[in-house]
Amino acid sequence: MYTDPSSSGANDPSAELQGDVPFAMPVENIEQLDQDSIPMALPVDVEALATPVEQVELPVPSIPGNMEDLSSQGGPKVETKIVLCKVCGAQRIPEHGSCQDCGYYFTEADLAAGQDPQSNMGSSVNISDVLVAGKYKPLKLIREFAGVKVHEGIDASVSGGTVNVLIYSQAAEEEKKEAENAPVDQPAQNDEADDFLPSFDDALLSGTSAIEVTSEMPKLLMWPNLGWLRSTLDSAGSPGLPKVIFGGLENSVNYLVLEVPSGKDLWQVWDDENENASVRFNYLQDLARVLMSLHGVGAFLEFVRPESVVVSSDGKLKLKDVLEILPLPLPPGSPVRGTLYTPPELMSGKGCTSPKCSLYSFGALIYSLEMLHRELSENDFEKPGVPKPFIPRFPDIHPGFGRLISKTFRAEVFARFPTDEAGRDDKTGFSELLATLATVGRSLDRCRLEIASWTTTGMVRTGNEDAFALMHATESRQDDLTDSALVFLADGMGGYEAGEIAAAMTMQILRQNLTLHKQFSQFAGGSAFTNDASSPPPKGETHGPADLDIEACKQLFKAALKEANRQIFSASRAPGSKRRGMGCTAEAAYIDGKNLVVGHVGDSRVYHLSQGELVQVTRDQTLVNRLVELGSITAEEAEDHPRKNELQQAIGGQPDVEVGLYHSRLHPGDWVFVCSDGLTNHISNDDLKTMLLNEAQSAQMAARRLVNLANIEGATDNATVVVIRCT
Repeated sequence: MYTDPSSSGANDPSAELQGDVPFAMPVENIEQLDQDSIPMALPVDVEALATPVEQVELPVPSIPGNMEDLSSQGGPKVETKIVLCKVCGAQRIPEHGSCQDCGYYFTEADLAAGQDPQSNMGSSVNISDVLVAGKYKPLKLIREFAGVKVHEGIDASVSGGTVNVLIYSQAAEEEKKEAENAPVDQPAQNDEADDFLPSFDDALLSGTSAIEVTSEMPKLLMWPNLGWLRSTLDSAGSPGLPKVIFGGLENSVNYLVLEVPSGKDLWQVWDDENENASVRFNYLQDLARVLMSLHGVGAFLEFVRPESVVVSSDGKLKLKDVLEILPLPLPPGSPVRGTLYTPPELMSGKGCTSPKCSLYSFGALIYSLEMLHRELSENDFEKPGVPKPFIPRFPDIHPGFGRLISKTFRAEVFARFPTDEAGRDDKTGFSELLATLATVGRSLDRCRLEIASWTTTGMVRTGNEDAFALMHATESRQDDLTDSALVFLADGMGGYEAGEIAAAMTMQILRQNLTLHKQFSQFAGGSAFTNDASSPPPKGETHGPADLDIEACKQLFKAALKEANRQIFSASRAPGSKRRGMGCTAEAAYIDGKNLVVGHVGDSRVYHLSQGELVQVTRDQTLVNRLVELGSITAEEAEDHPRKNELQQAIGGQPDVEVGLYHSRLHPGDWVFVCSDGLTNHISNDDLKTMLLNEAQSAQMAARRLVNLANIEGATDNATVVVIRCT
């Protein structure tokens, strides 16, 4: 729970607390504090809040006899001096002039100011001789901040141990200094001369007195301090924080040993083509909840970067390092590491009293992942701490995502979440952030559809036996939006006034049959959203459209095409109809912004252009194509084969028909087009690809140019095309 210092009672230590959650109390006399000694209030019994772990005070044990010196086994070697990067804290690799993690170039002053490796664990302790709690061996120093050092380490009790723990260390002298400054009530000294109230003392010692016995006040821990850090981790209780394995004092050094979570960092998650926006933004929601758990116990992260967060194989998100955890409120002048992800109010030394500082770093992380696909650089800022305006820089960005960045990655604290209305319920802005992440995650992968269609009789035929029908539905509720289309196309056969009737009947039967089903109700007066418009879901729950049931959609297409075949076959053989042998090809395609589902009969085609690759989604149901599939003839021979247009399947040709069913995943920038063979008989796949990639600037331009190109090439048959551009 975050308490606004401006509200009444915010500075009252007796204010209501939730359970035994520790709170950092505002510091009234900042100028009286040492910059390295910031008092933090803690629970009475830290051990009662934490998962019990063994804490011992033992002399530093020697390495077991069966454990050889790691340095002799090719363990990490250190150079004469250890140099840490000023930007990311990574240790300089010998002979490299720049940081291999973030690219910072080391100056001569940086190199001269490097540490003696023997000082890593205290002046009197050699790193190669340390074994924390008898089993955890520190190896490489990876970070240092405010007197706390972080080493990679191994569990030496495990044969062939790997780097699987992080070992935090802090010289005990720091704690002693803090204890001296801490205003802790001292117990009365046992003085035999002070014998004023012997009966009172006897009663307390005997335990029979009715007088209430008071407990000793807890020692006031100071930040930065490993005891405070451990208490914060235990009190936050978030599954997204690393697990505490050991904490204790050994050889005048305080230690905190944490697990090293395994899995992919967020850079790798965003590079994984199998992860979609919905899954990625669910991870971001988990990260936001981790930050909220820290706010609830009077702490926050100075910054969070993509490489400092990992997702395990079972989808669990965790922070890798916790050295960036600071107390909230943070008094002015407090030390910070200072990165491009650090909020400008901290860089200015003004400190902070609001969790809204975490929103800045959170927005910077999303910006790096989703837009830049790289770390932030100075080129992304107008001046230090002031990001370049986001929407003018990316004017075509998804509007919901543009709002998300504009309400987080902002130098002005007042411009960040929450908005006025949401701030009445949660002044931190994180509740509104969670809702926005959910909405953007649902819609970011959902394309908007730009659709155009054209048909031509061609240069040889008298009449046009092609037919198509297009239904396009768009609906919005709150920030969620649906965009979907049903496309039907048929190429008639059986002669003029027979083929055109078969094609027209197929369009009518498909439209009437499919729009009766709830899955396509948005094309017949219904809605694609899951909830009724007059009964919206409870506040905070989804308003998004229902997810497409792909298999159900395929089966609906199959049933509808079979029904069209049955009716046309019966009509062609009705007494006196004079239309025996009429039929048509048929394509039924559904596009919902994420998916393309196709039902197919005959040799009309559906194509999908994605990431520069053109794919023919459907398979021609012709004799010649079957011969190609069997290897009897080549694709080149099929182009000029005399039986090229002989169909094996058609609507109305037989009492039953075999329906081809297909599914493809759509992404922004993709193209889909449905066409009759009158187009593809004259335009090659290479020409189609070139047209869409290099010439067409809109769906309308593509549709017109393709039909006109067929006419230029002679158009010996009717040609029809429906083009869908995913934006």
